[in-house]
Amino acid sequence: MSVNAKTVIEVLYPEYANQAGDNGNAMYLRACLPDAEFIETMHDDVPYFAEHEPSLILLCGMSEAQQVNTIKLLQPYRDRLNELIDAGVPMLFTGSAPEVLGAKIVNPDGSETPALGLLDFVTHCNTPARYHDVVIGDLNAPECDKAIKVVGFKIQFTQMEAGASTGQQPFCRNEVGFGLNKQSSEEGFRKNNLMATWLIGPLLPLNPDFTRYLLDLIGEKDAPLAFEDDVRASYEERLKTFRLPGMGLAY
Repeated sequence: MSVNAKTVIEVLYPEYANQAGDNGNAMYLRACLPDAEFIETMHDDVPYFAEHEPSLILLCGMSEAQQVNTIKLLQPYRDRLNELIDAGVPMLFTGSAPEVLGAKIVNPDGSETPALGLLDFVTHCNTPARYHDVVIGDLNAPECDKAIKVVGFKIQFTQMEAGASTGQQPFCRNEVGFGLNKQSSEEGFRKNNLMATWLIGPLLPLNPDFTRYLLDLIGEKDAPLAFEDDVRASYEERLKTFRLPGMGLAY
C-alpha cells in the first residue's frame, strides 16, 4: 500500500542541526516515507509550523553556539510551538536539541542563556567535562501493550536538572546507562507527543520498534521500515552487547 502523500515532515535547521550523525534520522525517515513531503527549514526561513500543522517536527543535535542561534530563531514562535505541543503534534528533538526547550542553559562560567521554557528543566553545561554512555531504556508509551526498548549512545557536556512540572514525563526509563544526569535513570522528556532525548546514534535507524511507533503516531501505519532486516539485526545485537559490563566505558 502506498504511503500517505499528505504526510509533511519539517526538519529544522539541517545545515547545522546534524551533529553526531543525527542527520541520519531525517535520512532514514526519507527512506521509510519516499512519498512524504519533507520541508527543510533553514536559518533564514519562516518555519512551516508557524502557519501549518506538520505531521512531525524534527530537530537534531547542534553545537553550543548554534543552540543560542536556534533559541533566538524559535523564540518568536514559542507560543505557536506550545500550542502544537498541547494539540499533540508529534515532535522529535534528539542529541543536544532538547536543551533549547528548557528554562535555561547555565554555562561553565556561571552565565546563563535563557531558553524557550517549553519544558521544566535546567541544563548545566560543564565543559570540558564529557559524559558518555550506552543506553537501553523502556519508552514511555503507556498506550502500547508491549514495552518498547530504546537503545542509543550518549556523549554530552551537560547534565540536566528536572523541575516539578506535572505536564512532562520521561522519554524513557533506563535499565542501562544514565538519564538526565548521572544520578537519574529517567532519560529525556515527553509531553504529549513531544519527545526529547539526548540519545544519539542516530536514534531512528538504531531503533526499528521506536521508529515503527513514530510512523504509526504520524498516521503512517502502512509504511514499511526501510532496510528492516538489517536494522533489526543491529538492534538485537545492541540489546545484547549494551548489557555487557563496561560497555559505557568502552564507548
